[in-house]
Formats: sequence, C-alpha cells, structure tokens
Amino acid sequence: MQTETTAHSGPLVIPPGKGLLINRNFTLLAIGQAISNLGDFVYSTTLLVWVYTLNHTAMAVSGVMLAQYAPIFVLGPIAGVFVDRWNRRSTMIISDLARAAIALLPLLVPSAVRLPAIYASVFLLSFCSRFFTPARSGILQAIVAPEQQGQAAAVGQATFALSIVIGPTLATPLYFLVGPTIAVSINATSFIVSALCVALIRAPREALHPYAFQREQAEAKGLRAIGKELVSGLHFVLTTRILFMVTVMALIAMFGSGALNALDIIFVSQRLHISTAYYGPLMAVGGAGTLLGAIVAGLLVRKIRPQRILTGSIILIGLGFILYALQTHYLAALIVIFFAMIPQGGIDVGFAPLLINTTPAAIIGRVMSVFETCMYGMSLLSAALAGYLGQLYPVYLILAVSGIILTLSGIFGWFAIPNTVAELSQNSR
Repeated sequence: MQTETTAHSGPLVIPPGKGLLINRNFTLLAIGQAISNLGDFVYSTTLLVWVYTLNHTAMAVSGVMLAQYAPIFVLGPIAGVFVDRWNRRSTMIISDLARAAIALLPLLVPSAVRLPAIYASVFLLSFCSRFFTPARSGILQAIVAPEQQGQAAAVGQATFALSIVIGPTLATPLYFLVGPTIAVSINATSFIVSALCVALIRAPREALHPYAFQREQAEAKGLRAIGKELVSGLHFVLTTRILFMVTVMALIAMFGSGALNALDIIFVSQRLHISTAYYGPLMAVGGAGTLLGAIVAGLLVRKIRPQRILTGSIILIGLGFILYALQTHYLAALIVIFFAMIPQGGIDVGFAPLLINTTPAAIIGRVMSVFETCMYGMSLLSAALAGYLGQLYPVYLILAVSGIILTLSGIFGWFAIPNTVAELSQNSR
C-alpha cells in the first residue's frame, strides 16, 4: 500500500507540448472526446423525447435518470480499483466499443419491449462509463505535462460545452423528422471514432499500465487485495488536504446546484410564465456561456493558480444563480443565464489539475471514482430535497438559496484549499 501512495504522480517525465492541442496524443484524445460528447448529447436528448412519446408520463422519463445513476452507486469506487489494475488505454477502447454496441440496443428489439431496452441501454452505457472516465484521467496523466493539465482541461470543457449547444439542438428536429434511428446511429459511431483515436495514442506501457510494474501489487489477488486497494484510495482522499478540502467544497456546491437540475424547468413555467418548450434555448444559451468561460479559463490558467480558478468560478456561479432566480422575464433570464454560466467553464479547468497533479498514477482510478460517487450522490440528494421543497415554497426562492449555498462553498474552498500542490506534504489532515 505504501508503494502506491508514495509513487510519483506520473511514472515518466512528460515534456511540455506546444500549441492549443498540446501534442499529438492529446489531439487524438480531444478529437475523440469531442465527437463522443456530441453523440452523447444527441442520444440523451433523443432518449428523453423517445421515452415520453412511448409512455407520456414523467415517471417514465425519470426512469432514464434512475438507470443512468444506478451504476454509479452499484459500482462506486470499486470500478476505480480495476481501472488502476488494468491498462488505461485498453480499458478506454473496450469501454467505447462496448458502448457502441449497447447504444444500438433499443433499435434491435421488438416494439413491445422497447422501453425496457432503453432503460437497459442507459444503465449499461453508464456502467461502462464508470471505467472509461477514471481511465481517461489516467491517460491524461500519461500524455500531458503537469503544467499543461489546466490547458488540457480547458480544451475538454470547451468541446463539452459546444456539445451542449449543438447536441440538443440537433436531436429534437432529427427525432421528429426521421425518428430515433439517426441519433442512435450517430452515438454508436461516435464511440467507434473515440476508440480509434484512443488506439492511436502512443505512450510507454509503464505510463499506461503502472500497476503491471509494481511487483507487490501485481501479485496481489482475491477479494482481500481488492479491499485493501479500495481502502488505500479512500485513505488517500481523506488524508490529502488538497483532495479532502476540494471534496468537501464540491459536496457543499453539489448540494446547492442539484436544485437547479431538478427545478429549472418548473422555474421557466412558474416564474418566467412561458411554455416549457422554451427551456431548450435556455440550456443552449447556458452552454454558450460555458463555452466562452472555458476559453477564458484556458487563457487564465497559465497566470492564475487552479485553486483560485476553481473556487472563484464557484463563487461567481453562486452569485449568478441568485440573480437568475430573481428574474421574471424570459429575455432577461436568457441574458443572465449566459453570463451566470461563464464561470462554469472554469470549474474543470481548476479541478482537473488539482486531481491529476496531486494523485499518484497508481491510484488515480480509485480517487476519481471516489470523487465521482460522492458528487453524484450529493446531487441526487439535493435534487430530491429540492423536489420536495418545491411543493412547499416558491421555486425561485429555493434557487436563490441554492445560489447562496454555492457562493458559500466557493468562499470555503478559497480559504481551505492549499495554494500549491507543493504544500501537499505539509497539509495532511
């Protein structure tokens, strides 16, 4: 266990790259992820419309979300244990190819079982993602120099935000013009493209599969060994001040932001007094703000520490939520949500370097899985609580309180998170 936690955060020295896309390996990863993200948003939007046309109930649509979240808690940090044991590139390729096949499932079954097939497809896609996402963090650790992790995160966040703008915009007209076949095929193809891009990445095997080079760990087998490795990942998060404080701050922030996910569409109807059909453009405008924010954060990350970008972004988002909650006109809400979501582009730009540069390569999968499980869990709790409170209090008031909680979480992180990763050894709990 000691071998893992004292290892260097990257097994090999990676020379800094040049240009926006840093180096050949990152360019391949970024292209693959950009295409995959676009396919994801086209697919997820199409599924929501498809499920509603099949059943016409809110409960049926909620089933999609339940199927998506369930694997996160079924697998949890255990998935990270296996990601750390396996070759990260192979894990990503197999996950992508599996998701390409799974995405087609709803088209291959009889209409009588189509709704269960959609739920099964969403569940299995999310299951595979529990391995893909931590492995991607490990790949980034192996192909991008530590000082350029913020730049890499900015590129990833920008392409993700662009997918939010384009994906839902394409999905709805495609569905009503030609049905779900095109959207499902786009998503399946995007996974294949992503797998091909990852397969072309070239890096030393020691960087892609550090577990194989640790004799003590490579010889450990059985449930007891898996349990010890799981505990070591949890222990690292709890005893590393940077990660622990980031996790505490993120839990507070997710407790606040979950309300927006649950109540925003109700806010559009009750507070802005317009049809929920206008909710889509509101999301697209927010995505455009996030895209701009990612670009700005990518420029600032070379001059401002990731901690400051992360916590400052959360503070500004919280203030933006408060202002958004007070709007009563749709046009004003569009303007406010655009500016309120600009700081969203800085969150991953600040968070990714802290996680990747603080965590040893040998346990990056477990640490990422622990963080992801905590965040999704708090988001679900917040959404459920907001849904309950929304029956008792005005929705705009709940959103305003959520904004206050977000702001306070950012202020907490501003003072609690150490200023540099170099303070790691001096700032253990």
